[in-house]
Amino acid sequence: MKIVTTLFMTTLLVLTSSCGFFRSDRPAVEGEATMQPTSLTVTEAARTVSGFVSMIVDKPIDPDPAHADKLGCRTDDAFMPAGPPWRVRRNAWIVDPPQELVAAALSRIETLREQGFEPVPWTRPEPEPPNDKAYRDSRGYIVSVKAGTNAAGIYALDVSATSPCAEED
Repeated sequence: MKIVTTLFMTTLLVLTSSCGFFRSDRPAVEGEATMQPTSLTVTEAARTVSGFVSMIVDKPIDPDPAHADKLGCRTDDAFMPAGPPWRVRRNAWIVDPPQELVAAALSRIETLREQGFEPVPWTRPEPEPPNDKAYRDSRGYIVSVKAGTNAAGIYALDVSATSPCAEED
């Protein structure tokens, strides 16, 4: 009797569950149906994020989308990021930077407030490091500066900028 009840309950759960075995059984809110259309293109996003990184490190950064990282905005069947659309990311990693460069980068990221950026709140339990700043604007761009020693013992300045989701050109 116990096995019959278990089989009945399992069958009932599978048949009434919102998680089916087939793609057509899934609710419409998953995957591509949840992505909002955007007019932002990968080329425009690459140019913008390159500009942010260039402004902070005070040196030219190639805006060519071929040099940018593209991170998928969707999740595929294996729960991995997939695109299009893409978040476009550029960064500059400077090993053993002089303290003047670190101070200048931290000062320059603060100027993003004048462009409508707001600080990203620190949510970790340990105190916020003074050399780790991140800002986000209302469009979804995120710009960060971090200076510190990594696990390999290398002191570096990492400046990165990431766009909101952008469509292929």
